[in-house]
Amino acid sequence: MLSDKNYLTVEQFAKVFDMAVLAPNTQEAAIRNACRQAKAYNIAAMYTTPCWTKVVAEELAGTDVHVGVGIGFPYGTPTTEIKMAEIDDAITNGATSLDMVINIGALKDGNLELTRKEIQGLVDKARAAGCLSKVIIEVGFLTDEEIATVTKIICECGADYVKTATGSQDLPDVHHVEVIRENLSGNTKLKLSGVPRQFVLSACLRMLEMGVELIGTRSAIKIIDQYKDYLKEKGL
Repeated sequence: MLSDKNYLTVEQFAKVFDMAVLAPNTQEAAIRNACRQAKAYNIAAMYTTPCWTKVVAEELAGTDVHVGVGIGFPYGTPTTEIKMAEIDDAITNGATSLDMVINIGALKDGNLELTRKEIQGLVDKARAAGCLSKVIIEVGFLTDEEIATVTKIICECGADYVKTATGSQDLPDVHHVEVIRENLSGNTKLKLSGVPRQFVLSACLRMLEMGVELIGTRSAIKIIDQYKDYLKEKGL
C-alpha cells in the first residue's frame, strides 16, 4: 500500500481512469450521460466505439477529458487499410485518444512486419494530429514471449501506451502486467484494461504500485467515489 505522503489527491486519482461505454446496444442518451459523468469527475478519457465520436467530442468540448475511440475494436481483424481509415475518420470527428487492437493472429504467426506496420501507422497518424496512441495487445491470447515481443515493437514505434486487453475476451492478470512492465522502454507507458466488472479499489491501488499509469474500466466513477471515502477514513 502507498504511504500517506504518496497518496494521490482525488483529482489526481481521477486522471488515472479511462472510462468506456462500448456495449453494442448502447443508445445516445447513455453516451451523453457517461460524458457528463466524465466531465464532472474530470477523468482522463471517455471511450466509445467510432459511431459515437462526434457526440463525445460535442459533450466534452472545452474540457481536458480526452475523446477516446476504439480502432479495429474488439477483434483487431480489419485490414490495415480499414484500420487506417478508421483512425482518419476518428480524428476528423474529434477523437484525441486512439486505442487500436493489433492483429493477434498475425503476431502469433510471426508476421511482425504487419504488426509493426499497423502500430507505426497508428502512432504516426496520432502524433500528426496531436492525439494519444494506445495499442491493445489482448494478452489472454499471447505467450510471455509474444507479449514481450509486441511490447518492444510498440515502444520502438513510439506509442504512448501498451494496453492489456479489450475486455471482450480473456482478462489480464498480474503476471501479464509484470511481463509488459519488464519490456517497456522509452516514453511508452502501461494501460491496464479489460478488467472484471467487480474490479475494486484495492486492486487499482496495487496496479498503480506495479507501474500501471492508466486504468480503463466502465467502473471508473464508482472506484473514484470509493477512493474519496478511503481518504476520509485515513483522515487525509
